[in-house]
This record gives sequence, structure tokens and C-alpha cells, in this order.
Amino acid sequence: MKTYNEFISLVRNWSNRDEEVLSNSIIADCLSYAADKAYRILRIPPLEQTVSYSSAELLEATTSSSSSSNGVTELSIPSDLIEFIQIRAIAVDGKTTRVFNEKTDIRTFFDPYAEKYSNIAYWTRKGDSILLSPGFGSSAGIGTEDTVELYYYRRLPALNARFDVTAVNANLSSALVSEITEANPAPTDYRTNTTVDTASLKKAVYTNTATSAVVSTVYYETTVLDADIPVAPSGQTRTITTASYYGTEVPNWLRDENERILLNGALAEAFIYLNEPETASMYAQIFASEVKELNSEEAQRRASGGNVQFNFNANGLI
Repeated sequence: MKTYNEFISLVRNWSNRDEEVLSNSIIADCLSYAADKAYRILRIPPLEQTVSYSSAELLEATTSSSSSSNGVTELSIPSDLIEFIQIRAIAVDGKTTRVFNEKTDIRTFFDPYAEKYSNIAYWTRKGDSILLSPGFGSSAGIGTEDTVELYYYRRLPALNARFDVTAVNANLSSALVSEITEANPAPTDYRTNTTVDTASLKKAVYTNTATSAVVSTVYYETTVLDADIPVAPSGQTRTITTASYYGTEVPNWLRDENERILLNGALAEAFIYLNEPETASMYAQIFASEVKELNSEEAQRRASGGNVQFNFNANGLI
């Protein structure tokens, strides 16, 4: 498992070019472009995501919810969505009330005279919104609906994304933030050629007065007054310091678990930049082959373990 900056070095080593020819910022762009291409094609479990909309959100997003004929629920599409898998409505007890199997074009959706094979669950997409009809709260479903679940393929966070530095974050796990010291400087963000964003926190360290051993460490925002930080209990000493911290990298499946895809994709982009089309084509083919193999493996897994059934619905002869 490599860090983002280690990945920059990996691409450089494979490209066999020094920084004067292929800068770190160009390599960073190549990694980003490779990830973008992978998301277009990859359809695997690490990219699957589920978002649930609460009843309060759904009621606010619904017009004419009491009408089963023209009620519409308009929901914002998640910003990381690549492709829809399923939309379903769920009752309080967890049972499925409706599955929105019918997707219509926008004109058919709004046309009350257009033929639809299902009048209890159909949807369309309009800009950055999903439109569901009949709307949430209608009597069209089986049971009383409570939530709507959107299941989809997503883009992962940016390859160089980091956790925000907050007191809650730091207290949650010291692995999520790193204190800046002379031996541990803030790493470089090669997209901007500057150090990564940092923030200051107060650190209260409680030590055993007799042995000087650290008993506990608690982090606070710098806005918290020293007087509001709990005093040391009997037998302990409290020391409060303020230091700068940076967030550690957010896990990313492409970077952490399948680096060959990113490596070959980035090298293809790098050699396009270097105007070496034959080498770029070679790495592009390897990249495409790696993606195809992963998709084929997932298709085989989905088809194994039982009989697979697909339902095809149509309003007329095909």
C-alpha cells in the first residue's frame, strides 16, 4: 500500500524520466486522468455505494404527495454518482414497498397520456435531480413508505484526498492526523507544489507525576480556553501545547488495493505528454486489459452460486 507521494515516485521510476522532463505536477495530472478513465469502465463492488433519503427529506422534496397520479419526488443526485443500479422505497420495518424499475424519458414522465407499463413506480433524470412518481407518501406502494434507497456506482475520493483536521477527528484516531515536527514535516501536494493544508490544535497530555508516563492525550480546537480543559486528577500532571497538524490520506481502493490499474493508466497518459505514441499505446492496452479482467471477474462472481434470472418487460413486440 503506497501513499500518494510514493505513487508519484513509482510512476517516475517506471517512466525512467527525471523531474526536468516529467514534473511531479504532470505525473499528478496523469494519475487523475487514469482514475477518471477507470471510473468510466470499472463496475466492481468497491465502487458501489448506497444513499438513503429520510422521510423528512422525502416529504420536503415531494409535490402533491397525496395524489397517486401526479405526485413527484425530486431528489438531488449524489455528486460522486457514475451509474444507477437500483432505486427502491422501504417501509419502517425494512420491507421493500416499491422498486422503480421503469425509467422513462423526461417527456414521457410528465405526459399524463403517455403509456407507462407501471403506474406505481417510474422515474427519470432531469439535470442533477432524480424524479420519482408517484411521489413519496402516495398510496401506490405496498405498505407505508419511510425511506428511499439509491444504490449506485460511484467515483472514489480524490487520490490525494485527506481527512480534515479537527479535534473530534484527532480524538477519534491518532492515525487520522499527524503532528508536524522537524522529523515529520507536512508532505508536498504535487498538484499545487505546496505543502498540504494544515490546521492547529491544542493538545492536553496527562502524565503520571511519579513515572512521567503518558496516561492520556486529548485534543481540542484552539478556540477552547485552557481554563475549560479538565485539570489533571490527583497523581497526574497536565501539559497543554498548540501545534500544527495535517490530515492523513483517505483510503482509496484504486491507490491502495489495485495500483497496477493506476500505474499503467498514468504511464499511458505520461507518454502521451512525452509524445511517445507507441509506448503510450502499449501502456493504454495494459490498462484496458487490467480493467477488463476486473470486470470479468466480477461478472463471474455475480453469476456463480445459483441460477441467475433476468426479467425483460416491454409494451409490445420486439
